[in-house]
Amino acid sequence: MMATASPWAWEPRPDVWLLVASLVGGYWWSLTRLRLVLPDAPPMPSAAVRARFMSGVAVLWLAVDWPLDRIGDEFLFSAHMTQFVVIALIAAPLLVAGVPVWLQRELVRPVSPTVRFLARAPIALLIFQLVLVATHLPVVVSQYSSNEFVHFVLHLVWVLSALLFWLPILGSEPVVTPLGSGGKFLYLIAATIAPTVPASFLTWAETPLYDSYAEAPRIWGLSAVDDLQLAGAIMKVGGGTILWGFILWVFVSWAASERVRPDHRSQRGGDGPA
Repeated sequence: MMATASPWAWEPRPDVWLLVASLVGGYWWSLTRLRLVLPDAPPMPSAAVRARFMSGVAVLWLAVDWPLDRIGDEFLFSAHMTQFVVIALIAAPLLVAGVPVWLQRELVRPVSPTVRFLARAPIALLIFQLVLVATHLPVVVSQYSSNEFVHFVLHLVWVLSALLFWLPILGSEPVVTPLGSGGKFLYLIAATIAPTVPASFLTWAETPLYDSYAEAPRIWGLSAVDDLQLAGAIMKVGGGTILWGFILWVFVSWAASERVRPDHRSQRGGDGPA
């Protein structure tokens, strides 16, 4: 890991800029051109849906471009952990929620059976949890810090596993079989459990675990151990807060739908002859 003294030294990231431009350009082309040639041309998605996708792209851009990516690569493991949380728990759900069903169907058409299988709730959850643990093993982090190809692949794996993770919650038929409200609630509760193990391990660490970050220039008064403990707190508190926010949203939506059903039944009963 090579680093200059300042974590704020600017680095151009043309690969990131190309990715962002491709996502935005491909999305807009799909809405304005592809949509019109599909059978029974679907309606333009609402402004809210489009805003979710663009917000997801913007958040992804912030996570993988300067300065966060530079600080996460060369200085602080806690910044690296922040990247994971932002990509997996903020950018990914926004991207899924911002792609209309007809576009989801077109995107996965060549591999539809594979996506449908991998996006089954238990499998998607297992993949996401395995990626979370495996990509933060010391041997993997060491390669991430020193090898540009591994760096790119890890970011790609984060994004793909996170998209799979959110499909059972935010996806729709025929792309995936979405969970019902109760299933979403249990799925998200289960998702909060596995991260607490590595997060707790990092939070209570007393010695550096990652040589590349232990040897990095110290910034902002954080020792290597402080940096690890901060990373654990980001995963546990930051990631947990986001997941519990989604759990609350699912619960409130579920309760609201259950409250509406009796009203509909009573109205139907009241419409009959006296």
